[in-house]
Amino acid sequence: MKGNGRTHNFRFLLALAILTPLVVAMTTVGVATFYLGRLSASELTETIVQQTVGRVSGQVKQLVDIAQDQNTLNLKVMAGHPPRVGDFQRLAASLTPSFEVHEELDSVYYAVEATGEFFALLRETNKTVSLLERTLDPDGQWHRRVSRWNESGWQFDQEFPWDKYDPRKRPFYQAAKDALEEAKKKPQQGQPQGWTQTYEFWQDRPGDRPIIGVTCATPVYDDAGRLQGVWGVDLDTLSLCDYLYAINPEVPGYPFIVEEKNDGTRRVIAHPDRKMVVDAKGMLLHDVSEIRDEAAKAMLQQIPGRFSTLASRAVHSTDPLRLSRVSEESVSARTKTFEFTDRGTNYMGGYFIAGLKERTLIGMVLPKNEVMGRVNQNVAWFIVIFAAVLAASVPGIFWLARRASRPLVELQREAHAVGRLEFAPSAPPHSRIREIRELGHAMALMKTNLRSFRKYVPADLVGDLVRSGQEAMLGGERISATIYFSDIVGFTPIAERLRSEEIVEYLGAYLQAMSDGVARHGGTVDKFIGDAVMAFWNAPRPNPAHAADACRAALANQRLLDRLNEEWNAAGKPVFRTRIGLHTGPVVVGNIGSELRMNYTVIGDTVNLASRLEQLNKLYGTRILISETTRAAAGAAISARPVDRASVKGKTIVVTVYELLCEAEAETPEQAELKRLTGEAFAHYQRGDYAPAAAAYRDLLKRWPADGVATVLLKRCEDLAAKPPPEPAATSV
Repeated sequence: MKGNGRTHNFRFLLALAILTPLVVAMTTVGVATFYLGRLSASELTETIVQQTVGRVSGQVKQLVDIAQDQNTLNLKVMAGHPPRVGDFQRLAASLTPSFEVHEELDSVYYAVEATGEFFALLRETNKTVSLLERTLDPDGQWHRRVSRWNESGWQFDQEFPWDKYDPRKRPFYQAAKDALEEAKKKPQQGQPQGWTQTYEFWQDRPGDRPIIGVTCATPVYDDAGRLQGVWGVDLDTLSLCDYLYAINPEVPGYPFIVEEKNDGTRRVIAHPDRKMVVDAKGMLLHDVSEIRDEAAKAMLQQIPGRFSTLASRAVHSTDPLRLSRVSEESVSARTKTFEFTDRGTNYMGGYFIAGLKERTLIGMVLPKNEVMGRVNQNVAWFIVIFAAVLAASVPGIFWLARRASRPLVELQREAHAVGRLEFAPSAPPHSRIREIRELGHAMALMKTNLRSFRKYVPADLVGDLVRSGQEAMLGGERISATIYFSDIVGFTPIAERLRSEEIVEYLGAYLQAMSDGVARHGGTVDKFIGDAVMAFWNAPRPNPAHAADACRAALANQRLLDRLNEEWNAAGKPVFRTRIGLHTGPVVVGNIGSELRMNYTVIGDTVNLASRLEQLNKLYGTRILISETTRAAAGAAISARPVDRASVKGKTIVVTVYELLCEAEAETPEQAELKRLTGEAFAHYQRGDYAPAAAAYRDLLKRWPADGVATVLLKRCEDLAAKPPPEPAATSV
C-alpha cells in the first residue's frame, strides 16, 4: 500500500548525506575566500588610488617649491634694486646654474614695467640655456638678441626682428599685478606671488615649438608699492605628462590633473597620454569634453560643482597654494575615493583638490578588474579545483552508496516479485550488516512457502489483481467489458484417439498459446472449462479500447492455432479447430465466492451471449462471431461483415451478429469485396426484401461457393420469400 508522503531512493539519500557536508564546506570556503578577496582587493584598490594621488601631488608640490624657491633666488640676485637693461646679462649669469639643478625649469625672466623691456633665460631642446633680451635703445628702436653662454660669458649669437611682443600683456604679468593688489588689500608677511592658469607660452620664442605650462609670477615694487617689474618662472606642465606616463606602468590605472578655469569650465592639463592635453598642432585643449578619455570624463561627471566647494575641509590655510604645506601622506589620507561605472566597466576614482584658489584637481582612474583580476583568477582556480575534487569524489561516493544499498535494492526487488506472485528461488543478498542478512534469509524462506501455496490458487489472475493495486475482498462493480469465449471443434472424438498423457500435452500447448494471445492484448484469462477458454477485457485494469483489443486477440489466437496445426500436421498429429465468440456489454466484475475461497470473474447476460455466439459459429461455418455492440465499440480498428439477426432465448432482445474478418489495416481487396457484397445482401434481408436478398446471396456464392454465411442466408431467404413471416426473421441463440 502506497504511503501518503513522498519517498526517496536510499542510495541517493546516502550519497547526498556524504556529498552535502563536502559541498557545503567547500562552498563556504569558496564564498569566504571570494568575499575576503574582494574586500582586500577593494581596500587595495582604494589604497593604490590614494597613494598614487598622493605621489602625483608630491610631484606637483615639488614643482611648486622649485618655482617659489627660484623666485626667492631671483629677488636675492637683484640685491634690492629693480633690474635695468645693463644688468640683464649679469643677472642671467647668476641664474644660469638653476637650470642645471632644476631640470623642471623651462624659463626664468624679468619684465620692466616702465618700458616693457625684458630678458629671459630659456631652456632649449638640447638642454642648453640661451639668453633672450628685448631692449629699447636711445633712438627708440627695439632689439631682440639671443646670446649663448660659454666659459668667458655671454656671446652674442643672433638678432631677430622685433615681434611687437609686450610682456606686460601676458598672463604672468597680470597674475603678478593681481597678487600685488591683493597684498595691498590684505597685508601679509612674505613676498606676494601670483600663479597663472595653464596657458600656451610665448609662441615666437626662438628655436622651440610652443610650450604649455603655468607661471609663478613675483611682482617687484618700490617702498610706495608702485610696480617696477615682474619676475616670472615657467613650469612646463607637459613634463607632468611624462611623469604620469613614467609611473603609469608601475600601478594599475592612471592619474591625471584637471584645472578649473575662472569661468568654471574644466580642462585636463596633465595626462599619461599627451594627446589628451593638446591637439594635433600642440595647442592646449580648451575643455575636458574635448579629450577622448571616456573614463576620465565619466569620473569628472561624478564630481559636480566648483572645485573650491569640494576641497577637503581637513586642511585650511591662508597660503594661496595650500598644497605646498600638505605632505604626500596627508594628501593620500585626504583623497576622496568613490566607485563609478562607464560602458559596463567598474572603476575606482579618487581626487584631491589643490592649487591657487583650490582650482586644481589631481585625480586617478583605476579599472577594478585590474586589481580584481587576481581575485577572479583565484576564484576560477578554486572553482576548477572544487569541480575536480567533486568530479573525483562523486563516483566514489556513489559507488560506496551503491555498494551499501545494493542488498536493500535486491530485497526490494524480491519483495516486489513476491507482490507480483513471482516466487522463483534466488540466493539471499550478501551483506555484512546483520539485520539485512537476516532479512534476506527470511525473504527466501517466505518465497519457498509461497511457491508451494501458489499451486493451489489461480496465481496469474491474482497477480493481475495485485498489480492493479486492488485489495482482494468479496464484492464487485458494474462495468462495460468485452467477453471472450472459445471452444475446440470436435474435441471429444480427438481425445478418444489419444492417450491421457498426449491429451494433457496437446491441450496444455493449445491453452498456453490461447492464454498468451489474450495476455499480449491486455485481456484477463478467467478460467479454463475443459478445452474452452473464457477471458474478458477492461478489468481489473481499465482499457478504453477493450473491444478492439479483444478482436485483435481473437484474430491473433486463430493465427497462433494455424501455426500450431501446421507443426502438428507435419508431425502426423491431430489438429485443432476452434470457434470464438465476442460480446461487449455490462457485467458485474469482482471477487465472487466466500471469504475462504473466491474467484475474480465476471457475471451477467453479456457473458451468456458471448458463450452463445461462440456456439453459433457452428451454424454458419465461421471461426469468429462478434455482436453488434462489439462491432460498434471496436470501430475503425477492425473489418467485419454482417451475418444474421439473432434473438436471445428468454429475452426479447435481437442483436445483429458479425463475422470478424481481420484488422482494418490488414484488410485485402478480396475481403473488402466480400464485406461489401454481404452488406448489400444483408440490407435487403433486414428490410424484409427476401427475394432481392436471395438473389444477392446467390451472386455472392457464385464467387465464393463455400461461403457458409451465404449458404445459410440464401436458404432462409428463399423459404421466407415463398412464405413471408409476419415480422422480420431472427435466429434464436
